Amino acid sequence: MELTEAIQERRSIRCFRPTPVPRAILREILEVAQRAPSAINTQPWECWVVEGEALDRLKSAMYAEAERGAPPRSDYELPETWPEIFMNRMRENGKRLFGLLGIAREDRQKRRSFQLSMYHYFNAPQVIFVCMDGRLGGYGLFDCGGYVQTICLLAAAKGLGTCIMHSGVNYPDIIRAHVPIPPEKKIIVGIAIGDPDPQAPVNQFRSSREPLETVVRWWDGK
Repeated sequence: MELTEAIQERRSIRCFRPTPVPRAILREILEVAQRAPSAINTQPWECWVVEGEALDRLKSAMYAEAERGAPPRSDYELPETWPEIFMNRMRENGKRLFGLLGIAREDRQKRRSFQLSMYHYFNAPQVIFVCMDGRLGGYGLFDCGGYVQTICLLAAAKGLGTCIMHSGVNYPDIIRAHVPIPPEKKIIVGIAIGDPDPQAPVNQFRSSREPLETVVRWWDGK
């Protein structure tokens, strides 16, 4: 798959087939992703690939914590409030997604069920937890974002699906109870990865993008 096609075809996959991705393929993706750029070649990312029984136990524990209504306690938390322009984009995205799934705005039970499915990582057979030394700052996070994007594009080029998940790291203490991630390594995101289920309507969803004029300004000093 050509690069532009991989960028255009990549989307968040929210329903996976159960068959694990062969470790050789995951290793190839992660080897190439090591070429992602970083400030002064610091390569701040580290990751843990979790699968099999370990992932099954983790899914159950994360789901149970979310189901009981425990508030998020991520190592890197999302803002509590968003400026209106960004909130509008989120609302539009949610409206379109739930519309595709036939979930009405007032159907709190179905909305809650969908939200909880995130803690099963949409049944992905493997999850890559991307971490960074907690002593590093904003540029380290920026570099890790490039690393995550590189993994997802390489996966798309191989016909695999991914979903970059902040919700999947809402309870880092539970993750560390099942995965030997040391406390000094802060968990940034989880990447659900696997074969997309082509029969799942949710996998047909594509989020919208702003027109170029909204985000790009040209300036020549005149």
